[in-house]
Amino acid sequence: MYLLGYIPAQNRVYLADKEVRIYGYSLSLNLIKYQLAILRGNTDTAAEILPSIPKEQRNKVARFLEARGKEHGSDYDGHTIYIAISYYLNLQELALQVTTDPDHKFDLSLQLDDLDAALEITRTRPDAEAETKWKAVGDRALAMWRFDLARECFERAGDLSALMLLLLAIGDRAGLAKLAGQAEEKGQNNLAFTSRLQLGDTEACVNLLVKTERAPEAALFARTYAPSLVPKAVDAWSAELTSKDCKKFATTAMSPTENLENVWGVGDWFFVFVVVFFVAFFMFLA
Repeated sequence: MYLLGYIPAQNRVYLADKEVRIYGYSLSLNLIKYQLAILRGNTDTAAEILPSIPKEQRNKVARFLEARGKEHGSDYDGHTIYIAISYYLNLQELALQVTTDPDHKFDLSLQLDDLDAALEITRTRPDAEAETKWKAVGDRALAMWRFDLARECFERAGDLSALMLLLLAIGDRAGLAKLAGQAEEKGQNNLAFTSRLQLGDTEACVNLLVKTERAPEAALFARTYAPSLVPKAVDAWSAELTSKDCKKFATTAMSPTENLENVWGVGDWFFVFVVVFFVAFFMFLA
């Protein structure tokens, strides 16, 4: 390729190949002057040049400012870290003012901890696109101790796991009970169970286990935490076994001490004994 020349009026540079085919590429001289002024640290001159840069290239300018701030900030040592941070924030704020891309503006707002600006952008986005933004604002709000904003963001994002941790931290029992219901409606049964367990609602925990066909776990849970609910859990367990044509085990579940012999015969017990004996023997040799 051979350089033919640059036409300032068109902001284009022209080149030609060996077959004399001409190519034109957009090259804004004002953009180069602006970048050069930023590299020299002359922000006043850069501000004078900025209005002459076409609007379609403003996002490119903002990306340049963001990258320059990160690169320049890493050049300082520990003694001048304050200067580095100030310079970085100044360029990030300038990039936020220049950019016209809503997504880029959102990212810059989070980097600058300008949650109000990030929240304003998020609220203008469609619900299908805003979920990740709500979660990002919520995480940042939580890091900045803005619990009310974090709660709103997690609710809007549908992030029930993060919301549960927040509600546990602030001790909101009413909110935790509401969250348990929402989690059960969405099929997030583990989250619903954990929430109700934290509330001490053992009956709701047993009912949830029975409802989700976890009757054995319900019986064991009731035996440990709610003895009065054991008959209910055992009845559900027995009904579940009966529906699966396991009547012997269903009878044993109802009365294990009286019906154990009906389930395990002499041959079964002998087989278990042999297996246990050989396992213990080989463990002894090892």
